[in-house]
Amino acid sequence: AGVTKSFDVVYETLLADSSIVFYPGTFEMKTGMSAAAALKYLTNPDNRKVWKVTIPEGLIVGDVLALLSEGTGVPLAEFETVVSDTAQFRLPEEAPSMEGYLFPATYEFEYGATAHAMITAMVKETNARLTDLGVPLEDRYALLTLASVIQREAGSNPDDFGKVGRVFTNRLENGWKLQSDATVAYGTGNLDTVWTTDAERADASNLYNTYVHDGLPVGPIGAPGEVAMRAALEPTPGPWYFFVPVNLKTGETVF
Repeated sequence: AGVTKSFDVVYETLLADSSIVFYPGTFEMKTGMSAAAALKYLTNPDNRKVWKVTIPEGLIVGDVLALLSEGTGVPLAEFETVVSDTAQFRLPEEAPSMEGYLFPATYEFEYGATAHAMITAMVKETNARLTDLGVPLEDRYALLTLASVIQREAGSNPDDFGKVGRVFTNRLENGWKLQSDATVAYGTGNLDTVWTTDAERADASNLYNTYVHDGLPVGPIGAPGEVAMRAALEPTPGPWYFFVPVNLKTGETVF
C-alpha cells in the first residue's frame, strides 16, 4: 500500500529473523518507509493507535458518555443507544439504568472500537472489581448503590470514605432513614449539587428521596470508584451517625 517499496524485502526479513513479534492493534504508518523501519515500528506495541479516555469517579452516566464521545470521536447518540438497552449487560432487574456500572478509570480502547465494545469493557471492569473484592452476585446492586452515595458525599479526602460509609451503615442498621441530600438531588435532576430544599426533601414522588423512603435509594447515583466500594463493603469501625464539613477549602470533616 505504499508503506514500503518492496514486498519481497519485508518478507525475506521476516523469514530470516524469527525473533520478530507482532502485536494486535492499529498502527498508523507513513509511506516510503524502509522495510527495516516499517518492521521496527510495527513490532513496538507503544506505537499502537488507541483511544485513551479518563473517567473520574462519581460521574453520572450522561457525563461519562459525553467524555467517551469527546475522547474517541464516536457520536454521543451511539453511546446513548447502547446504554438504553440494559438487558444485554445482564444488570439486575431492579436497575433503572446503567448508572453505577461504568467503572471510573483510564481506558485505552482499540482505535476504531464500537460504542458497544467500549461500554462492555467498562461494565466488565466494574464486575471484575466487585469479584476481586469478593462481593457475592446477589449483594452487588446494593453495594454499588451505597458506594455511589458514599462517592458523592465523602468529598476529596480518601480517609473519610470509610467513616462516611460507617455513618450510613449505622443509620441503616439501626432503623434510621439514610437521609442523603445527594440522593435527593439526583432524583430531582440537579446533578451538580448535593444541596436540597425543604420541599425537595419532603417530596415522596422522588424515589431517590432517602429522607422519605426507607433504606437505600432505588439505584446508584453515579459511578463509584474502588475506594468507595471498599468503604461500602468494610466501613471504618465507629459510632458515628452524622458528618459535617467544617472547612470547605481543606475538606476537613467532623464525624
